[in-house]
Amino acid sequence: MKTEDKFLQDARRALDAAEQNLDAGTVARLRAARRQAIEQGPHKPARARPGWLLPVGGFATAGIALAVAAVLWFSAPNGNFMQAGVGDIELLTAQENPDFFTELEFYEWLEGNENAV
Repeated sequence: MKTEDKFLQDARRALDAAEQNLDAGTVARLRAARRQAIEQGPHKPARARPGWLLPVGGFATAGIALAVAAVLWFSAPNGNFMQAGVGDIELLTAQENPDFFTELEFYEWLEGNENAV
């Protein structure tokens, strides 16, 4: 803590010394900027958002998420939500050659027919 206080004191001394050595043009520009800021007066703080907006936004987001989940759930074949789009996801994330998937229906048929082998 003492090193931080010493640093702040040294910084304050260095800035005060630099202030004493400013040229007249810089001092005039600083005074003009200060005068302009004072003439403009204090600005109104940014309008605060109403307190009810955050909970309403949260409930709206949760409602949308539930609606999307319900649509996915009820549009899944046989109500099997977890495997509804697995085939498509496998296609998108596969590292095999894309030519393999041109015959995908044949491979699915082959998998379903035990007598085919």
